[in-house]
This record gives sequence, C-alpha cells and structure tokens, in this order.
Amino acid sequence: MRKVIVLALLGVVLAAVDQGARVFAEAKLAARAGEAATDESATSASITSFPFLGRLLVSGSVAEVRVRVDGPTAGGLRLSTVLVEASGVVVDRSALTSGRVRVEGIDSGSVAIEVDGAALAEAVNLPVTIGDGRVGVGVGGATVTADAEVDDGSLVLRVAGAPALRVPVARTGLVPCAVTTLAIVGDRVRLACEVDQLPEALRR
Repeated sequence: MRKVIVLALLGVVLAAVDQGARVFAEAKLAARAGEAATDESATSASITSFPFLGRLLVSGSVAEVRVRVDGPTAGGLRLSTVLVEASGVVVDRSALTSGRVRVEGIDSGSVAIEVDGAALAEAVNLPVTIGDGRVGVGVGGATVTADAEVDDGSLVLRVAGAPALRVPVARTGLVPCAVTTLAIVGDRVRLACEVDQLPEALRR
C-alpha cells in the first residue's frame, strides 16, 4: 500500500512539474507577442502536447502552438485579432532548462488576421458593414455589396462603377507574410497566409 501511495504522489508531482513547465513556456510566448504588438493588446498562448516535458525530452518538439493577440495594428490598420498557429514545433531543450523558450523550427504554420467593419471604414473612409457572408460599402447613401479579394498582400473591395478600394496589410513582427487567402467569418474579414517558421518575435 505504501508503495502505491508513493507512486501516486510521484505521479502527482511529475504532472505538476510538467504542467508548470508548459504554463511557463506559454507565458513566455504570450509576453513576446505583447512586445511585438507594441500597443495595448491582450495576448494569450497555448501549447498542446502531453506530456510536455516527456515529449520534449524524447523528440525535442511539441504538437501544436497557438498564439493570439487581440487589438494590434498593422501599418495603421486596426486588427481585431492575430492568430498564429504552428504544428510540429521544435524547441531548444537546453534553452528551456536554463529558463528560456527558443523555437528552432516548425513542420507547418499559418498566420490569420481578422478585421471588422469599423476598421475597414477607417481605412477606406467610407461606411463598411460585414455580415451574412458579404461586405457592404456605403456609396451614394446606399449600401452596395462589394467583391472582396486578396491582391498582392492587400484586401481589395470592388464595387461596380467605382474605383477599387485597396487596404494594404503591412507585415509586422507578428504578421511576417503577405496575406493570400480571404474568408468572411461572422462580422469580420479573415485574411491568412502560410508560414514555414514562427514569426521571429516569437522565436527568441
């Protein structure tokens, strides 16, 4: 019985240490995201990998990393969110043991940003609404459905009979790639790009 109790306590201690190490790594990533945002943005990070330390010791990697920043800006464009996702994340084990989190590589990843109608209205100086799978632009007192597309890293809104409205999406420490895809999700436009490495601001 005593042996069972000892093993159970050991398991609890190991689980606590494992969780503590994961929470520490998440906090480090979230803090770096906040520094990269350079403004008052809410940040969070999550690491999916169990056991965290065990997998690191065996393979030097974690299954998935997600970093989210709410309310940053990119070249003057106010973003609702930036979401960085990566799988097969290789971490420097020696750095972790010395209290640092350094990402060496990933198998695949993406960066997605979301922009709401108010931010787009500021960017194009016209009323913009987003909903029901479409983007509406106020033209001549009426709301006209615009064709939304991505062109050369910019969001472009096209309304028949009017010049195209181009909204550049600047690259930042959190958005290191030119956006290539577009989707309308709820009341926001989501723009995304694929990456083969985490943004440099998160790798230090």
